[in-house]
Amino acid sequence: MELIRPEDGLGRRRDRQGHKELCRSIEQFGVLTPITVRRAPDGSGEYLLIKGQGRTLACRLLGIPKIPALVVDDRYAEEEKVRQFLVENVARMRLGTVNRALLIAHARRQGEETADIAKRFGVSPATVRRLEAQLDGASSGEVAALRAGDLNLSLHAAITKFVAPAERADVIGCVAPHGIKAKEMEELLHAINWPSLVKLGGRSQARRLALLSWACETLAALPKADPRERIRRLAMQMPIEIGSTRGTTLKAAAR
Repeated sequence: MELIRPEDGLGRRRDRQGHKELCRSIEQFGVLTPITVRRAPDGSGEYLLIKGQGRTLACRLLGIPKIPALVVDDRYAEEEKVRQFLVENVARMRLGTVNRALLIAHARRQGEETADIAKRFGVSPATVRRLEAQLDGASSGEVAALRAGDLNLSLHAAITKFVAPAERADVIGCVAPHGIKAKEMEELLHAINWPSLVKLGGRSQARRLALLSWACETLAALPKADPRERIRRLAMQMPIEIGSTRGTTLKAAAR
């Protein structure tokens, strides 16, 4: 134990109550998960602690002279150091919902187990899986829109359910300004049969985007009601013809 010292940049303040519980657990059951260390590059014979600060401190307080440890090479240590900074330290800050979700998705893409991420972020494994699915394949533009608050995670998930990655940016551009809710977005894309519109080919893209833009703008102006009722009212105002660009005037609606 006396040969272990913290890796620079990985120290963090401990939650007192949580640390007491950890000490009681180690006192009763021992250290169940080895800590992660690497050899110090200064030739001192010491080990730099990468992962397991709480377990190490608890053992020192309990007077336990040895602790199980995994000794890793420098390359792995640097990767683990970055991962621990993101997942252990940043995750405990007061992050916004989107940034928290992005960190969780990043941890999964880096190979972290779902159960481990859930424990570190204080969420359920089901939440980790849901956030991973919602952000799967998200482009930099989509991430920027999420961070800017132009759409939330639920709305993004509704869009990705129907819209291919190549067209998501255009769809988000149609939807974001109008404050459409996720459930209503799903109902709308289902009602206009978006997959069938896509099958019409690239030449129809401008028209289907014009239709979507009109639908979102019209929905935003309708009185509040159940999503299906609002979609029904929208259908009653459906235009007879849609122009080929977003700026084209729509012809009279069918009544």
